[in-house]
Amino acid sequence: MRSQDNADYPHLPNQFIFNESDMEKFRHSSTRKDFLKFINTLGQSCMSSSYQYQPESPLLGLSPGLAYLHGSLKAISTWIKEIPPDSNAKARFGNPSFRLWHERLVQRSPAIVSSILTDYTSKKMLKLQDCSHNGYKSATEESSPFPKEGRHLEMMQELCTYLHSSFGHPIRLDYGTGHESSFLVFLYCLFKIGCFDENSQCCFAAAAISIIMQYLEITRGLQYEYMLEPAGSHGVWGLDDYHCLPFYFGACQLVQQSFPPSCIHETKILQDYHQTFLYFSCILFIKKIKPGASFAESSAMLNDVSYLSSWSKIQAGLLRLFEGEVLDKLPVIQHFKFGKIFKATWKSSHKEKKDALEGELCASWR
Repeated sequence: MRSQDNADYPHLPNQFIFNESDMEKFRHSSTRKDFLKFINTLGQSCMSSSYQYQPESPLLGLSPGLAYLHGSLKAISTWIKEIPPDSNAKARFGNPSFRLWHERLVQRSPAIVSSILTDYTSKKMLKLQDCSHNGYKSATEESSPFPKEGRHLEMMQELCTYLHSSFGHPIRLDYGTGHESSFLVFLYCLFKIGCFDENSQCCFAAAAISIIMQYLEITRGLQYEYMLEPAGSHGVWGLDDYHCLPFYFGACQLVQQSFPPSCIHETKILQDYHQTFLYFSCILFIKKIKPGASFAESSAMLNDVSYLSSWSKIQAGLLRLFEGEVLDKLPVIQHFKFGKIFKATWKSSHKEKKDALEGELCASWR
């Protein structure tokens, strides 16, 4: 399948960060500030006692649009069974079958995004279970190409671009915090176009816990089955080989709970509560994929923060970590794409060079 490019779809989001000069413009941009505010709002909403995530009722608190997304993510999590890893692959990291998985994502993303936008444009109120069912169905149907025209064409193209970048790179066969951040950009865009219930704190909390729980079910499968290489990993001295924000949202969820941070060393608590609490789920998964090493050796930073006095301190530190080690790092953020919703409010260095060259060419014809 030929990939979509800007020649076919001129309104697709583009790269605007190429060097430190561009990165500095992004650091001071209103887009970065607004995106970080959105992340913080998701986290702070998890601290409210008005929302309690229930594994048996994962749609509770979601808006209809997010229920569509939840259903689609649930369907996407089944694709690995249909596209199993290539047993003949020799490399330690990066099973080539992931490329087929990602190709399916590209093929089906227009239908997935269309189902979400159906709620955005429709006056018809559906039950959350029906929305989830329709979202699931949209991710199980065969490819649906982009329409060549339509009222919401640009919106669809932008949302699909961020969704494509949310699960790993099909060429490099890796996954990391940049891909995770792309999924948060996707959620941010859904928020900006009105797919969140802005009057409900529960909706933001449900997005941070229920949607991220379902997202992690996919990415963990990709990491475990296709052995995707960690992208930009700090190794044992980092927070985690692949993720950052789920730990932040998970710590926020535990602020109002009675569990002390040190309880992550108690296996029974992790096993009993990992389906309810996002942070415990993240810790248990690390221990599952690194069974031979002690937690202090395999996850030094997470081990250290477990001895802090409160989850409030941990969540504040994790948000600063995301800001400093992900959102302000050129190797991660240079892959971001910017469009009409997630906007680049500056002129990139490459565009400046292009404009200068065009100016010189025009002058030579005078």
